[in-house]
Amino acid sequence: MTETNRLCLGCMNEKENDGPCEKCGYSNDAPYLPSYLAPGTILNDRYIVGKLLSYNGEGATYIGFDKVTNSKVTVKEYMPDTLCSRKKGDPQITVDSNQLPLYKTYMSEFVELNKALMKARSMTHIQTVLDIFPQNNTAYVIFEYINGITLKNYLANCSGELSWDRVKELFPPILTTLSLVHSAGIIHRGISPQTILVTEKNELKLIDFEISAGRTTGTEIACEMCPGYSAPEQYSSTEWHGTWTDVYGISATLYRVLTGCAPTESISRLGNDNCPEPMVINRNIPSHVSKVIMNGLKLNTSNRIQTITELVVKLFEQPRFNTAEQEAVRPPVQRVKRIESEPVQEKPASSGNKNKKKNQSNKGAIIATLIACGVIIIGFLIAIIILGSGSGDTASSDPNAYSAPESVSSEESSAPQTTQESSDTASSDSSVDEITYLCPTFTERLFTSIQNNTAYSYIKITAEYKFNDKVANGIVISQSIKADTEIKEGTEIKLVVSKGPSTVALPDYTGMKVDEYTAILSQKNIKFEKKATTNTNGAKPGYVVKCSKKIGDKIDVANSETVTVYYAKAGGSTTSSNSESSTASEAESSAAQTTAQ
Repeated sequence: MTETNRLCLGCMNEKENDGPCEKCGYSNDAPYLPSYLAPGTILNDRYIVGKLLSYNGEGATYIGFDKVTNSKVTVKEYMPDTLCSRKKGDPQITVDSNQLPLYKTYMSEFVELNKALMKARSMTHIQTVLDIFPQNNTAYVIFEYINGITLKNYLANCSGELSWDRVKELFPPILTTLSLVHSAGIIHRGISPQTILVTEKNELKLIDFEISAGRTTGTEIACEMCPGYSAPEQYSSTEWHGTWTDVYGISATLYRVLTGCAPTESISRLGNDNCPEPMVINRNIPSHVSKVIMNGLKLNTSNRIQTITELVVKLFEQPRFNTAEQEAVRPPVQRVKRIESEPVQEKPASSGNKNKKKNQSNKGAIIATLIACGVIIIGFLIAIIILGSGSGDTASSDPNAYSAPESVSSEESSAPQTTQESSDTASSDSSVDEITYLCPTFTERLFTSIQNNTAYSYIKITAEYKFNDKVANGIVISQSIKADTEIKEGTEIKLVVSKGPSTVALPDYTGMKVDEYTAILSQKNIKFEKKATTNTNGAKPGYVVKCSKKIGDKIDVANSETVTVYYAKAGGSTTSSNSESSTASEAESSAAQTTAQ
C-alpha cells in the first residue's frame, strides 16, 4: 500500500527520498496559483488533491489520489473565475453576490452533465466518472486516471500524421462511443487532438466534457475555443448546437491526423473559405474520405453531415462518395394474392424483424425477383393451357365447362364464353405480386439529404416550410405518413421542414469584415443590405461600422425584416461630425424606405 505521506503531489507516485520526485521532478513545496486548491488538500475525506493540470472558464483539473482504492484519479472542480474567487490557502469559494443565480445555474448544469457521463460509465472510450459530490461551496467530479498521451503528442511522435489504414484501426471504437454519447443527449463541443488521449493499449479515449457556456462565445464565463476545431456556431451565443457540432470537431481532427495540418479556423472561413481538401495536401488520402471530411466541415449547419453515424457510414462503409444521404432503403413487403389456395399468413413485423429486413435488403430484393419470375412462368403455362383447350372435344370433356343450349345461335353462345375468359384473366392477374414498402423515418433528419437521395424515387416527397423556435433550420419536424407504415409506389409523403426560429437576435459584428458578418446573417436567415459609409468610427476599410439595429435586437425573420449593414468605405476618409451624421442619416433613411417597400 502506498504511504500517502510520501506521495509526490505532481505524479502521485510514492517517493523514495525527500526533496524533488525522482520520477517527475516535482517538489511538494513548489508554488501554486492562489485561485486554485493547494496541493495536498483533502476532499470528501478521501481524495488527495495534487498539482493543477489545467484550468479554463468552467473550472480546474488536478491530479489526485484515492486513499480508499489506493489509486490515481483526476479531480475536476467547478470554478468559473468570472463569477467567483478564492483566497490563497482557503479551499472555500466566494461567489460574487451579483452573479449568484448564474453561478448556481451553471453549477447545476455542470453536475447534471457529469451525472449523465457517470451513467455512461460502461462506454469504454470516454473518461469514466467515478464520483460526484459538493464541497467548498462548489462541486467536484472524480474521474479515472488515464495513463496515456494526447493525440496531439502522439502525432508528434509519428511524423505529424497517420495513414488512412492506421486511422481505420484507431478511430471506429471512439466514433461508436461518441454516437452513443449523443444518444444520451450529451454534446462535447471541444473535440480536438488535445481532448483525445492515446492509452498505453493504443486505444483512443475522449476527455474534457464541458458545459455549453464553456465552449460558446458571448456567455458570462470565459469560453475555451479550439482554433481550427471549433464549429462556426460556437462563435455565436444564439446559434443552435447539436450532434453536427461534434461532427465538425471530429472531422477537423481527422483532417489534422491525415494531413498533419489543422484546418483553417471556422470563423476565418466565413468570408473566404480557402480551406483546401485533405487530398490536396496529402495525395495518399482516398478521394471519398477527403470529400466526406470536407462535408463534415461545412460552415452551414444545414449542409453539414448531421450525425456521427452518418459520418461513419460515409467514411468506412461506402467506397464511393455521394453528397446525398445513402441510407439503406427497406425492402418491399410482398403481398401475393393466390387463387384456390390457402391465404399466406404473415407474422407481425417486430422491431427485430424490421431491422433484419433493413440489414438484408439485397437478399429481399433477390427473393422478390425470383418470386416475380416464378409468377410469370406460371402465368405463361396457364396461357398455354387455355390456348390449347380451344377445341370442342376438350371443352365437352370437362364436366364444369359451360355448354350452350342447342337453340341458341353461335353468336349468342360466344357471350358467356367471353365472360369466362374475363374471369380467367382476372384470376391470372390477381396472382401477380402486389409490392408495398415500409415508409422511412424522415423526422429529425436534414431535408436536403432526403431530397437529393435517389433511393426514395419510388415515392413522391413534398415539403412545407415553417418557422420553429425549437428545431434547427432544415430539419424535418413531422411527416404525413407515420414511419414503418406500409405504402405503395408513388405514394405522396408531405414533410414539415423547420425554417429555424421566427425571431433571431442580431449577432455581434465587432471587429468583423462585412463579408464575414453577412455570411453569419445569411446562416441565421436574416435579410440584409450592405452600405458603404465614410463615417468609419475608426474602423478599417471593409469592416463593419454599425447596423440599422443594435446588437442583440430581435429581428423578425418570419416577416423578412431587413437589416442594413454599414461598413467602412475603402479609401474613404473621416469627415466632420456634421457630414458623418448626414451620411448616416441618409443611409438610415434609405434603409427604412427599402424595409417599408
